[in-house]
Amino acid sequence: MENIIENLYKKRVSINKFLGNENNASVYEGLLNVKNKNLSVIVKAIPRKDLKYFSKLLLEIGFLKYLSKFVSSKKYICLYYSIKLTPEYLIIVQEMPSGITLTQFVQQISSKTDKKEYYRLILITIYKLLLALNYIHTKGVAHRAINPDTIYISYNEETKSIIDLKITDFSVSCGKYVELDVNSTMWKQNNMFCESIDLMINPPEKFNIDKLVKQIQELTRNNTNTNQSRETAYLYLAKKADIWSLGIIFWKLLNFNGIQNPLLLKFPENYQTDKSWMTFNGIAEDKLIPNIFKIVVKLMLSEIPNRGKSNEILENFIILNKYYDDYDDNLKRT
Repeated sequence: MENIIENLYKKRVSINKFLGNENNASVYEGLLNVKNKNLSVIVKAIPRKDLKYFSKLLLEIGFLKYLSKFVSSKKYICLYYSIKLTPEYLIIVQEMPSGITLTQFVQQISSKTDKKEYYRLILITIYKLLLALNYIHTKGVAHRAINPDTIYISYNEETKSIIDLKITDFSVSCGKYVELDVNSTMWKQNNMFCESIDLMINPPEKFNIDKLVKQIQELTRNNTNTNQSRETAYLYLAKKADIWSLGIIFWKLLNFNGIQNPLLLKFPENYQTDKSWMTFNGIAEDKLIPNIFKIVVKLMLSEIPNRGKSNEILENFIILNKYYDDYDDNLKRT
């Protein structure tokens, strides 16, 4: 298989090692030569006969290819590079995630840094995650599967600096993407809206799509195109669910007690009746962290329509930081 891939790309792709099988795909680590520069990549070879997995992966690649056409995307996602079709295989080359997952990063800094340094790094992480989510949302895409294992961080332990942060795994996303016609190998821009509102998380809103569609129609005075209204409703709810999902992560990270890995904290199942979770329980000594926590509770873990948009939350975060002396040091050290 390695020889097939290298010959297909005329030696522009070199395979370093076999990483294993992912469903029916053979996954390799390699290098892609672009303008005499070697880029670390993941190469996947999928048998064309496996249509079910083939279709799911094409959907993810469709979102990555759509987002990768924007120059700024390289700051926030792992880029798509190439896809080739042979009579037997689909070959995909994409950027290899660098660094470690957010799960591994938090485990490392929560056990090896003091509380002041921990919160400094967490503020930078929150800022970068808000930037990444806002970027994806402004491009018309909702992720739908944000969790600590789909976020990768490049961290220099020696200088205690976060070099990079990217969001991965767009396999259940919805919104704008580009679709591949397998027969003609042509791409066309399209929209993919989730057939179900099962968002893999449990935000408080009840997913009454028909009621939301009616509200959207009334607001836009458009009573004719119900399908378009339903698509708008799906994307609206999916973006709001992204906010909720990221809010849960922030809630845990800010409530660090100095002992336990904060990602192991349990957000209460009865959060709608027991409001004790709305109180900050972290060990930060300055006023900035509790006030960031209030933003998370108010704009990320509230019910729709009070839950904010990604750009609104980002603006509040930046404005609040400007009132504190550490703001420039925190964000310049990213």
